[in-house]
Order: sequence, then structure tokens, then C-alpha cells
Amino acid sequence: MKRQLQRILRIRELVEDLSRLDFEGRMAEMRDLQLAAERQWRLARSVRGVALKILSEEDSGKHKDWLMGMADAEISSWKAARLRAVCEAVKPAVNKAREEMLAHRLERLQVDILHSAAARAEEKHQIRQEQNRTDDRFQSRPGRRSPKKR
Repeated sequence: MKRQLQRILRIRELVEDLSRLDFEGRMAEMRDLQLAAERQWRLARSVRGVALKILSEEDSGKHKDWLMGMADAEISSWKAARLRAVCEAVKPAVNKAREEMLAHRLERLQVDILHSAAARAEEKHQIRQEQNRTDDRFQSRPGRRSPKKR
């Protein structure tokens, strides 16, 4: 029984590791999406700032540069919004992977508790057997005197 529990425990550990790796991968993907959205948002603000600076200059020949800058800023804003939407779409999968990881961890802990209990029971059994053998050996000695009765 102890050996079977060891095998089950090892399998549960492997399953838990796999689910943890899956969760970490999904978390990394979501973080990457969040960082990309933040970079696009910063880029949009930066390009918009440059475009407004061009507009504030009094040179009317740069009106086309201002329009291109604003278009670039809008494209970057659109990309940031799109990345945020994708990130939100990934969150349920991340939450599901987290729940699975926690469920596998709970299963592994339960098997670990069973394994520990079985090991303690086996140890108690061996101690009892050893004590019984010792008791039997001392009781069966030929020169043993019985206690005197009064």
C-alpha cells in the first residue's frame, strides 16, 4: 500500500507541476499583453505630444506632418485598446488555469497526508512487532523464574 501511495503521490506532484507551468505560461502571456498595451499607450501619448508641438509652431507648411502625427497617435491608441481587449479575453483562461493548479495542489496534499499517515501506521506496526518479539523472547527464556506469590 505504501508503495502505491508513493506512486500516486509522485503522479500528483507531476500533474501539479504541469498545471503550475500552464498557469505560469498563461500569466506570462497576459503580462506580455499588458506591457505591450502600456507601450502602445505611451507611444500614442508621445506621438500626440510631438504632433501638438508641430501644430503649435507657426509654420503652416508642417500641417501635413501634424496630421500624420495625429494619425500615428490614433493608430497607436487603437493598438493599445486592442491589446487590452485581448488581455481581458485571456483573463478567464488564466483564472481557470489558476483554479486547476490549486485543485491539483489540493489533491497532491491529500495524497501526501494519506502517504504520511500510512508511513506512521507502518512504523507503529513495526515497533509493535519488534516489541512483541522482544517480549516473546524474554518470556520464553528457560531460566526465567516466576514472581513469588505472597
